[in-house]
Amino acid sequence: MQDKQSLREFQTQLADKLKLAQTADPASSKLGFVAGGRNWLVNLDQINEVVTVPGLTEAPWARPWFVGVASVRGALYGCTDLAAFLGLAEPMPAGESRLLLVHPRFGVNAAIRIERALGLRALSDLSPLPMPENTAPWEISHWRAGDEQSWVEISMQQLVAQPDFLEAGQ
Repeated sequence: MQDKQSLREFQTQLADKLKLAQTADPASSKLGFVAGGRNWLVNLDQINEVVTVPGLTEAPWARPWFVGVASVRGALYGCTDLAAFLGLAEPMPAGESRLLLVHPRFGVNAAIRIERALGLRALSDLSPLPMPENTAPWEISHWRAGDEQSWVEISMQQLVAQPDFLEAGQ
C-alpha cells in the first residue's frame, strides 16, 4: 500500500514541477545533453520528448549517421546520431543512448540520438561566450559554466531544416 502512496506522491510532485516549468520564462532554462563528448543545450519547446532508444530498423543505402527508423507510440521517426552527423564520432552502438524527439510543429518526424540527457540547465548559471567564426547556422550561442565546461545552444528548427540533414540517402 505504501508503494502506491509513494507513486501517487511522485506523480503529484512531477505534475507540480511541470506546471512550474510551464509558468517560468522558457528562455531561462534549457535541456542539457551530451553528444560526441560535448555539452549541448536546446530549448524545451523545440523537442517533444526524450525517450530511451527503442529498437531501430536500419534503412538501406542511408548515410552512416542516419541510424534507422524508430516507432515511438505508433509514430515513425527518422533517427540521426548527432555526434556522427557532426563528424565528432562514429555512430554509437545500440545501448543506453537516448532520443530527442523533434517537436512536430517543425514538420519532420525526426529524432536525434544522444549519449545522455543531463537535465535542465539555468542560463543564469552560465556565462555567454563570443560566437566562434564559421559556426553552423543552427548554433545559437556558446556558454561557459562555472566549472569551465563549454556548452553550445542549438536551434532544433534550424538543424532539421538543413539540406544535408534532410538528405539521409547516399
